[in-house]
Amino acid sequence: MLVKKVLKMGKFGTKREDRLEISVITSVLGLASNIVLAVVKIALFVFTGSVSILADAINNATDSLSSIVTLVGVKLSAMPADKEHPYGHGRIEYISALIVAILVFYAGVEFIQTSFDRIIHPRVVEFNMYSILIMVLSMAVKLYMAHFYKEISNSIDSTPIKAQSKDSMADVFVTGVVVFSIIVNKLTGKMVDGYAGLIISLFILYSGYDLIRDTLSDLIGEAPAKGMLKEIQSIALEDKRILGVHDIIVSKYGPQRVYVSFHVEIPFNMSLVEAHSMIDKIETEIEEKLNCIVSIHVDPVGMYSETEKKIVEVLDTLIKENSDVLSFHDLLCEDNAVRVEVVVDGNTVKRHEDRERIRELVKSRLQGEFGDSYYYNIIIDRYF
Repeated sequence: MLVKKVLKMGKFGTKREDRLEISVITSVLGLASNIVLAVVKIALFVFTGSVSILADAINNATDSLSSIVTLVGVKLSAMPADKEHPYGHGRIEYISALIVAILVFYAGVEFIQTSFDRIIHPRVVEFNMYSILIMVLSMAVKLYMAHFYKEISNSIDSTPIKAQSKDSMADVFVTGVVVFSIIVNKLTGKMVDGYAGLIISLFILYSGYDLIRDTLSDLIGEAPAKGMLKEIQSIALEDKRILGVHDIIVSKYGPQRVYVSFHVEIPFNMSLVEAHSMIDKIETEIEEKLNCIVSIHVDPVGMYSETEKKIVEVLDTLIKENSDVLSFHDLLCEDNAVRVEVVVDGNTVKRHEDRERIRELVKSRLQGEFGDSYYYNIIIDRYF
């Protein structure tokens, strides 16, 4: 219900969709819930003296700071492009997610010391059933917030909100450990509060590490979404005049600034006017379906010399015999030089040595046909 309401407030799915509005509302709601939970748990710590409850309270306080960082991040990432940043400021969103992740990790590091101190110097923990009830209710709130964040992040593709979803799920476990330690203390009289705090600290550390890994992956540059490359190929090849698609490059400058470029092969005798009209239509269709900016390069093919036809035969045979070699393109034979780009399976041809092996294999096959009459420039493209 809340998810639908927030998305509706941001006009999600319409031409007037306001991703910033959705992110801001989500961050404000998360901030409010974390502040309330932190205040309640600090009050419980004062009453019970439980270091694990204090750990949980500090974790919620850290989450509040995370919500503030997310709020600032989405605001800054929405700034328009300028002279210094012609592709916009969308990657600030990834940076804000990284800051959230570092804050989570730092909280875990700091509280390990506190937990060890409580293990060495244990204290009696006072509690009642109201304490347990409040902690269980806190788990329910965090479980719902994890679901809320996940649905919103999936809808608008927000890395910082996705990070908060994972953090909220971690909080459910953290609070569960606190409740467990209280119950163990009540039933056995053993003071496991410090050990519970240590477990929570380690879990917070892992959550921080997991979030740092994910956000660094975004900053470094992840592979396109699963199936995106095939969908681009499928849309382009719907026009029967397109003979092939290769060299697809997808660059992200933030969730809403995705640039796609690729090459298409067309008949060599197609007129420039016809080719231009066809490419414009393909670019528009991909941009509308995949919400990206598209640029297409045209490669005219089919006008092969007798030598090039023989090269095609050699390469076609090689493709049939070797599963690592998928296809080839941009074949050119002139001035005693043969240039060709060979596409290999990036999942099996991983190392530099593997690529060199394929290059030498192609070269040896061509030399077997033409000897040393040509200089062979063989470029290896990997397809994932």
